[in-house]
Amino acid sequence: MPKKLNIKEFCINSLSFMAKNFVLLFLFGLASFSGSFLSLKYVFKHQIGMMFSYALFCYFFYYVFVSLYYEQKPIFTSKKLVNSLVKMFVIFALSLSAVIFGHLFFKLLKYMAQYLVGFPDVYNLLKDVYHFLNASRVGRFLLYIPMIFLLTFTFFIPGFAWISAINEGDASLWSAYSKTSGNYLKITIILLIVYAVLPFLFSLLIFPSPLFLSLSNAVLTIIQLVSFIRLYDFFYQD
Repeated sequence: MPKKLNIKEFCINSLSFMAKNFVLLFLFGLASFSGSFLSLKYVFKHQIGMMFSYALFCYFFYYVFVSLYYEQKPIFTSKKLVNSLVKMFVIFALSLSAVIFGHLFFKLLKYMAQYLVGFPDVYNLLKDVYHFLNASRVGRFLLYIPMIFLLTFTFFIPGFAWISAINEGDASLWSAYSKTSGNYLKITIILLIVYAVLPFLFSLLIFPSPLFLSLSNAVLTIIQLVSFIRLYDFFYQD
């Protein structure tokens, strides 16, 4: 029988876990803050190199966090590194394909606007709404919501297979969708809270400087990572 996710119970359990493991999470948060601060501080001086270095740092940050969470020994093996990297490339390709498809869809709308009677008005209306929303924080937050829905199915749920690759378990994408079947909406709501609502609230409270942005990023990273792993635990652990 498929498991049924309870959002309230999940949030309480996740907060309880963070409270019990505050010291370890604080150390990881400090590492996340350091990486984010250095990236924001020097990204404009060494843009390409810094962006690649920060992406590499983020990947191994998540990899080590997951390995320590599940008490994997040794943390690094050639098999786990290769399998997890391959799985991440597959997930990234899936997510990128969805974004490209969306971009082509809007290109098609633009093309149709030139030839279909009455359609230019619809297209221009959509374009005006987009520019209007993109001009404010609240508007950008509203635009981000459909992106989370898209990423839920093209990145986050497939991302469970990446954790399984590190744990040397069932790392198929099909299993990720199968195990979470019947809970897609609840998973999306949780992801909206931790990846959209919380960042939006932080953006209203945090002054936009490298120091405060890095602090905000560190706190959000820990909350998001713990929430994601706890979701994985709910569906994958018997």
